[in-house]
Amino acid sequence: MHRIPTTFFAIALGALAAAGCSTNSSSPPPQQHAAYQQIERLARPAVKEVFENFANHDQTNRTTPKQDSLLQNSIVTFMETDAGRDAATSTALGGILTPDEMQADLSKSVAGCGNPNSPCGAYLGVETGGATGDTFGGRWLNDDVVDISLGAIFGNTLAALGVVPDDHHESPCLTTDNVGTAQTYGATFPYVNTPY
Repeated sequence: MHRIPTTFFAIALGALAAAGCSTNSSSPPPQQHAAYQQIERLARPAVKEVFENFANHDQTNRTTPKQDSLLQNSIVTFMETDAGRDAATSTALGGILTPDEMQADLSKSVAGCGNPNSPCGAYLGVETGGATGDTFGGRWLNDDVVDISLGAIFGNTLAALGVVPDDHHESPCLTTDNVGTAQTYGATFPYVNTPY
């Protein structure tokens, strides 16, 4: 057994007193209101990186998701100008990907939850009305969000889900990042396999 010297307690009590803390347990600690400055905002992988000019990242990083019209306009402009998609597909994707927040409907139950290798949630599920798997939304560990995003941008994902008619302007070679296959997960922390 280790003994802690009494000088440690004297130093600790002195530090508490200097910090304005009381050793009297009946008095609450002083209220402190922390201010923070938002310097980054990135809810969905591959959204800002694909659609937005790097010069605009700082502006959107410091804007709340629901007040960020710049990102939505960047999505629509990129889709129409750079990806060659029609207005319906471009506008639909802009509406799905903004605001830039991960959405989950906590009032819904998800059948796969509890089994680590069964789907539990579905990326963009809330935003697409369940077309991507279920209406719970969120993100399951095996959701390949980059391939899902690339499929929506350059493929026929939105048409296949019934969100918009197919504009037949797909670029199939750009619909995947070709990174590995889905993993299996364990039931104990850290749940994921050793990196490969």
